[in-house]
Order: sequence, then structure tokens, then C-alpha cells
Amino acid sequence: MNLVLLIKNNPGVPVKKIAESFNISERTAYRDFITLSLAGFPVYSAPGKGGGYFINKDCFLQPLRFTCEEAASLLIAAKFFQSQKGFPYQQDIRLALAKIEGILETKNKEYMQKIDKKISVYLGKLKDYQSYDAIFQKVNQAIMEKKQVKMTYYAISRDEENIRNVDPFHLMFRGGFWYIIAFCHLRKQIKMFRIDRIKNIELTDKSFQIPADFSLSSYMGESWQVVRGEGETYQVEIKIFAPASRWVKEEKRHPTQQIIILGNETILFKAEVSSLTEIKRWVLQLGSCAEVIQPEELKEEVVGEIKKMRRRYRGK
Repeated sequence: MNLVLLIKNNPGVPVKKIAESFNISERTAYRDFITLSLAGFPVYSAPGKGGGYFINKDCFLQPLRFTCEEAASLLIAAKFFQSQKGFPYQQDIRLALAKIEGILETKNKEYMQKIDKKISVYLGKLKDYQSYDAIFQKVNQAIMEKKQVKMTYYAISRDEENIRNVDPFHLMFRGGFWYIIAFCHLRKQIKMFRIDRIKNIELTDKSFQIPADFSLSSYMGESWQVVRGEGETYQVEIKIFAPASRWVKEEKRHPTQQIIILGNETILFKAEVSSLTEIKRWVLQLGSCAEVIQPEELKEEVVGEIKKMRRRYRGK
């Protein structure tokens, strides 16, 4: 039944994605297609670009039923997003939860109500987006309709506002902030724009197409958080001492990271990053528990910041 739902909700889904979704082999997926056909479900495939697996849109399924654990998982996920003030889909999440609760069996509804009081989520200090509803709505509309937008944007690096015409490709939440990834007609390149720095935004009647070779993962590359480099990458090695080493080795901060145990509660943190700006901030947060081994540029930048701090505290 889950396979039928997946195909029906994602027409043209490739067998590789189906296998990944259910953590099975592609051979097992093909056997399941045969089983569905024998059971009378009209599953069929189409070759070529845009092809994949389909199911007749008129195929009827019984009303959805949730187990206690499935309903609870949706509730916890909703709490995660609702804990952020101004999350753009909070009202929709509340309505969706109300609908789900309405179709739950009595015992599952009671379970969901009990667990609601037992689990809480706190994301720490994040940007409050409560006053940005109108901007989110226009950005979403522009992305879905592939319409260019004209916006007044505050560039914090230059401390100035300017008018930008951009083609919005993607809306992304990362590092506690919302960003639009868009082609900027002013800079003639794909850029990232923070939602809270948009002062005004208007949809235009100009349409655009996302380049066929655009990939979010390729665009972000090896960035630490959101700061991207200019094509160059850095092999970073940082020696980390106790007590910071105890929690650093429990965290996954970067997809390329490696943790090497050196002994005496000391570890060597290694990663390949595209910019040193954000990792420098992380090293400074670790204070005396961190020592940059390489690259030399990062070591010099950290030393430079420490010297500035000493002058600041000495009043010089």
C-alpha cells in the first residue's frame, strides 16, 4: 500500500528512488510491481526522460489510517517547525494536524494527546520571521510559477540597499535563516539572498526557466554553512582538546569531516571546505580547546583575530 501511495503521489518516480525510499534493492522493487499487477493495481512504466513508474489516477485506495507511532511522528515534526517564530507554514501545519486528528481512531487520538504533553522541541535562538508572511507568499508564488521578482535588498557587506531583479530557484532554511537561491540579473550569476534582508518584493510578468544543469548540492559545494567560496577548496585540520573534543566527535558538522583520535582526549578534525570565513568563527568559539594545524591562511586569520581581541581588552 505504501508503494502505491508513493507512485500515485510522485508520478514518474524512478525505480532507484523507490528502492531508496523503502531501503530495498531494485530487484525487490520489480518483484513488488509484479505483485501489485497481480493484485489488480494498474501500475505501468514509461521510458526516456520524464519516464518512470505510474499508477492510474482513478485507482481507488481505502481511507488513510495512522498507527499511534505514525501520528506521533507527525506531531513531533510539527512541533519542530512550530518552535520557530514566524515559520512560513505554521498555520498550514496546525490545520493539517487538526485534520489528521479528526480521522484518527479513538485510541490513537488519545495516544497523540498524551504524547503532546510529554515531548517538547527547542531550537535555540533563531530569527523571528513573523513579519515576513507577505514576502514568503510572493517568493513561493514566484518559485512555483517561475516568475521573475523585483526586490529592494539590503546588502549587509556594503551597508546599502539596491534594486535587484532575480529568478528564484529555491527556498532554503540553513543555519537558522531562510534564503532564496536565485539568478541575479544585476550580478549575472546565481546568488543567495536572506529573506529578512528583503525590504520589498514584487512579482513581474517575466517568466524564466531553471537551467537544466542547476543542482542545489553542487551550488552549495563544500560550504561550512552558507558562505560559498569561489571555486577553491581548503584542506582543514584542527586539533581539538578536552573538554570540547568530547562533544565535537559526537557532532556531524560537515559532510567531508573526519575525526582522528590522537589520545589523551585529543582529536584531529579534518574537512574540505570552500570558504574559511565560517570555520574561523567555529574555531574562535572553541577558544583554547582548538589549534589550527592547516591551512596556513586559517591559522593566520585566527591569530589575527586573537591579537585584535587582546588590543580590545587592553584598550590599545
